Amino acid sequence: MERPPQIWHMPPSDQAGELQKKVSIANQPECSICYNSYDNVFKTPKLLDCTHIFCLECLSRLMSVSRAEGNSTPLLSCPFCRQPTLLPEAGPPALTTSAEVLCKLPAHQRQEQSVWLDGQKLCSKSTRHNPSTEAPDSPTALCICIDIGVSKSVDSPVETETRTHRATGRFGDWRRVLLFVLLMVLLVVVVLWPLQCVFSTGNMRCTQRPKDPLTTVASMTSHTSTERPPLHH
Repeated sequence: MERPPQIWHMPPSDQAGELQKKVSIANQPECSICYNSYDNVFKTPKLLDCTHIFCLECLSRLMSVSRAEGNSTPLLSCPFCRQPTLLPEAGPPALTTSAEVLCKLPAHQRQEQSVWLDGQKLCSKSTRHNPSTEAPDSPTALCICIDIGVSKSVDSPVETETRTHRATGRFGDWRRVLLFVLLMVLLVVVVLWPLQCVFSTGNMRCTQRPKDPLTTVASMTSHTSTERPPLHH
């Protein structure tokens, strides 16, 4: 019995290219600090004097943390071996780029882009096509910046939220105390006070009942007749 011929389905060229691109991205070297793949912009592999390699963004953040702690010296300590590296005047973007790592990147990322330090930001120019213009092939330069500064504003919402929670808790405690006081007042006015009136005056209005005049006169007459002395004949 003859076996049926095997048919191999080859993916189209665009699908094969996309698959190859995914494989190449998965095999890219990555930074040992942030574990993100290197690129030719903000994740450019930078070489320290100790030959350890880290991405530009992580080294810029380390520099910002060092300055925030009061260290004004232009030295950057390696996160692994602690060996200091003298930073150029332009900062981490001016450090030597690792050509060995850059060559392992995809072909469209092997050319390093210009990145500079602007205060607490890393900035780079990106050339993209602007579809709103009449000529769709005309490029438009866009400046892309990321914040690498260390600011206490990140902790402010948490601290504000904690203070708000404490204030809300205190306000809730005062509301409970006020509610308890109101309940006690209502208990005294509605229950205890009428009971006291009932026991003291015989009614719930705390007023004595008016006596019947006829009953009063009869009682007075009876009292007078009983106290009158007997007549002697």
